[in-house]
Amino acid sequence: MPPHIYSMAQASYHNMVSTRRDQSLVFIGRSGSGKTTNFRHCVQYLVTAAGANNKVLTPEKLTALWFVLESFGNCKTVMNTNATRFTQIFSLDFDQAGVIASASLQILMLEKTRAVKKIDNETTFHMMYRMLCGVEGHLRKELFLDNLSGNENNQFMTYLQKHEDKQRAQMEFSKVCSSMNVLGISPSEQKVIFSVLAAIFHLGCAGVVKAGTSGSGSSNRPAAQFASPAAAQRAAHLLGTTAEELGRAVFAAGPRTPPSPTPGSDHHHHHLHRNGAAAALDAAPDALEAFAASMYAELVNCVAHLVNRSLAAPTYTVSSILLVDTPGFQNPATCGRQVGASFEDLCHNYLQERLQLLFHHTNLVAPRDRYMQENIDIVYDENENETLINPTPLVNLLDKQAQNTVIRTSQMDLHEADRRGLLWLLDEEAIYPGSSDESFIERLFTHYGDRDHQLLIRKAPGNNQFIIQHLQGTNPVLYSAKGWLKYSRENPVTRTAITVLQESSKEEISNLFVAVRGLGASSFSGSLVGIEGSQSLRRASSIRRTFTAGTAAIKRKSICLQVKFTIDGLIETLRRTKLRFVQCLLPQHNAGLCEASAPLIAAKASGQHEDNLINVPLLRSQIRGAQILDAVRLYKQGFPNFMPLGEFRRRFHLLAGDCKVSSPVLDERKAVEDMLLALDLEPSSYRVGLSQVSFYARCDTKRFPDGL
Repeated sequence: MPPHIYSMAQASYHNMVSTRRDQSLVFIGRSGSGKTTNFRHCVQYLVTAAGANNKVLTPEKLTALWFVLESFGNCKTVMNTNATRFTQIFSLDFDQAGVIASASLQILMLEKTRAVKKIDNETTFHMMYRMLCGVEGHLRKELFLDNLSGNENNQFMTYLQKHEDKQRAQMEFSKVCSSMNVLGISPSEQKVIFSVLAAIFHLGCAGVVKAGTSGSGSSNRPAAQFASPAAAQRAAHLLGTTAEELGRAVFAAGPRTPPSPTPGSDHHHHHLHRNGAAAALDAAPDALEAFAASMYAELVNCVAHLVNRSLAAPTYTVSSILLVDTPGFQNPATCGRQVGASFEDLCHNYLQERLQLLFHHTNLVAPRDRYMQENIDIVYDENENETLINPTPLVNLLDKQAQNTVIRTSQMDLHEADRRGLLWLLDEEAIYPGSSDESFIERLFTHYGDRDHQLLIRKAPGNNQFIIQHLQGTNPVLYSAKGWLKYSRENPVTRTAITVLQESSKEEISNLFVAVRGLGASSFSGSLVGIEGSQSLRRASSIRRTFTAGTAAIKRKSICLQVKFTIDGLIETLRRTKLRFVQCLLPQHNAGLCEASAPLIAAKASGQHEDNLINVPLLRSQIRGAQILDAVRLYKQGFPNFMPLGEFRRRFHLLAGDCKVSSPVLDERKAVEDMLLALDLEPSSYRVGLSQVSFYARCDTKRFPDGL
């Protein structure tokens, strides 16, 4: 097949059928570069070309699946009008005949805070708007949405203002319902999903205020309560609990970091009691946000569970093809936002750096190591070895392993062995009482403020801002560390959200969320990065899962380490497969804000040359940062197609004609060399190594049926 996105899926499928080895397709690039679109094209091709047993996966199911996932996991950002805010692993499991026998979906690193944070010129997840505008009739009354004026003060979201946007959301809600029907999600299960969504909306309307005091004297203490008891009552009714129990679940956990005692005062205990209550009041808005965000994350887990129920089949499978889609590199400054990227953006960018490092090892390091082991000489371009860029230093800056003991120091001449990655430093700094975002920045540059690291990280003029040079310096991202200490630790109320759902007095809610995780899983919150979706996965595959490796981070309630261990598990899973990468490139910084064909049509209508639509320096920087030319150069200069000597001889000895190979074969290498001479191949097109025979990329390997 000529160069096309389908050719990547075709190559993976053919290699899987011929070798029975698990395959993977990884889509990487910047936000808005078309990763999700190409991801869907590959899945569509595999389903159409391979077919599926018992209609376990059909084009209609795929269309429904994509729309449901888009509704619950996508939103508008400054870089993309339909940005994916989660990482998904879609697995196609094949039987011995090469037919799809089962499929499964896993959702990781959902940006759950998007459900409760207002961001300028950005929106919450699409599903919230679609439900508010689309639900009608008796169901709208049951969800307490019948008297909405659109002017309610909701701290989680802004309302749609344009009439055409509301109409579009209304039509899309109908499409969501029909898609759920195609996926086998029953009306009662749909009602549970909409009830939880409506409860989150009402919690945003409820808000938080200081409660009145009770009693007298030193027992008086401030407490938090819902600002709108009526909205809280509506949310509690939808969740199958009472307003009092809901208030205790949200506000009774207290602050995450207890205030430091001040001994020596006669009123020490009084002040400590008062300060603790004040801290609880200050933490109440964060607690409400964490509770609602955790509930939304658990709802997405529930949707993934229902999707997998529709796609899974109790069938023995031989091998699998994994397709991985991610949010991509986030750099809001390229689209005009200069306030700095968020902690969630850092997590997405860290994943991209790890995937780029995997690309580097797969396409640049591993082939060179193989040539050395096989004693194959490769003529590289002049000075190529000296100019080869390595992503490892930046990855180490982000996640270098911490020491066994936690040490806080202000020395500027730290030894390299004492340096820890940014995620570890943030996790350690969040442990100490009295620490702040400023102290984290100071400590970060204590470790990485020397001249050796200026090419990787440097301070920015803004308050608590710094710049990391991603993608080998081709994609500098401005970060703002405001609130990072708060986001790096799990709020205690995140663990209560799943308990509220599982212990709901409404049987349909309780049964559904117990089925998602089981009765014993309530100690692990669905909001935890690294655990999200892992309980929803039901598949029979030869690939062993490693996403539970972050148990220690869960016990420490560390979001930073949960991110690291989640990505470690993903990378380890991909390493066991035959990897292929799809590098997606942005033609313009704002390409994600346009429809696919709109710029080209507008340019032709105005007589503008199509070349003006391409930002050539931007394309060059992406190609250089992704090391695409380095990989292509090594592929063309080397011998990328290879096979063990014994296997090559057994599979193709009949093609050698009169060249008879004695049995038993005492020298596999000599036998293969004789075969290749008999085949009259150009000697420069292949190399016979110590254990493998390797062929030049342009060698006519079509002479070997189903082989190289």
